[in-house]
Amino acid sequence: MAVNKVVILLAFLLVCGIVLIRVDAQYDGGKVCAEVCEQRVATMKWPPGNKPTTRPLCVNCCTAKTGCKLFRSDGSLLCTGT
Repeated sequence: MAVNKVVILLAFLLVCGIVLIRVDAQYDGGKVCAEVCEQRVATMKWPPGNKPTTRPLCVNCCTAKTGCKLFRSDGSLLCTGT
């Protein structure tokens, strides 16, 4: 009987952990992106006609909007948002 309660408790904790992990991520157009700031990003250029070049506060290659280009401090391209 006690073993059944322990198994049920462990299963409940596992489900809670999975839910918490999913809540911490952001859903963005069919992909799940972690809320992690990419420290190598120095500047970001938006596609023409949208917004001017800015210094992002917190962005990574997964969370960048489609067409946005992220650059390192030496000017080399890190990635392009998809």
